[in-house]
Amino acid sequence: RGSRYIGRVFVLETPLSQGAGKLSVDDTVWRITGPDLSAGTKIRVTEIDGARLVVEAAADETAEA
Repeated sequence: RGSRYIGRVFVLETPLSQGAGKLSVDDTVWRITGPDLSAGTKIRVTEIDGARLVVEAAADETAEA
């Protein structure tokens, strides 16, 4: 199910701290891993690791809701 999010860009609602955080997508809250980033940062989903989405900071692209 999470594989459909690979490549999509979102905005962090809460910070990604110590490599872990959460991301709300549609009606689901996903656990995410990646570099520490502040709330409001655009992120791109790069892969799935078990039940977690792996993310990175995204270039200036349009984020999805």
